[in-house]
Amino acid sequence: MATTPDEPTTMSVRENGRTVLREFRLPDIHGGTMAPIAIASLACLAGLLTVLDARTGDRRLVLAGFRPLPLLMPRLTVIALGALLATAAGLAVTATVFDARQWSWYIAANTLIALTYALIGVLLGPLFGRVGGVLIAFLLPFIDLGIEQSPMLHTTPPTWAHALPGHGASRVLTDAALTPGFDETPALLIALGWIAGLVLAVALLFHTTVRLPLRPVCRQVPRETRPLDDDEDARATRSSARACSTRP
Repeated sequence: MATTPDEPTTMSVRENGRTVLREFRLPDIHGGTMAPIAIASLACLAGLLTVLDARTGDRRLVLAGFRPLPLLMPRLTVIALGALLATAAGLAVTATVFDARQWSWYIAANTLIALTYALIGVLLGPLFGRVGGVLIAFLLPFIDLGIEQSPMLHTTPPTWAHALPGHGASRVLTDAALTPGFDETPALLIALGWIAGLVLAVALLFHTTVRLPLRPVCRQVPRETRPLDDDEDARATRSSARACSTRP
């Protein structure tokens, strides 16, 4: 915060149902507008690592007869708890340097952002793996929330940024951080719609990935070199089959 230029900036906010331009000092708003970037990145990592670490176990449980949906619900609970933990940690630090005008809505907006990006992290894991997913988990929130949605860089977000997952929640956050009344109901509905759509996408991907076939891996079982009769040969064949195990 000490390096933030002590300069004014103009932002577009909604007050009493109207979009107006207001002037704010950069040091007064910097912390509040940067916090969601860190929260989104941490939540995205939580979602990504949770699904990757549990993937092998989930496949084995499905192979054992468990249905995917009962397995998905505990995973979503863990992911949601990770998102809430990231939100709490980020807001605890932010509260030392920033005072939101509407703390309840500011907390809610950061929670929406965390849940959105935690679900995105779940989708990134199976698609990009651990290393690629971690890189994207840091890159995507920065591009979305740190550049395109940032009220410090744009008076209003560019048109194409409306299609990004953080648009609705970031508008709620800006309204809660800078204005005394809540006027972003449409943006709130957009944020909730993103979460609902991502939950469906996660359910579909989870159902697909846990049902992937397991590759058989057999270890070699030494066999006697002497000639075997029919009974001994059958027993050796069954022993070799039992030595086969499966892995994803």
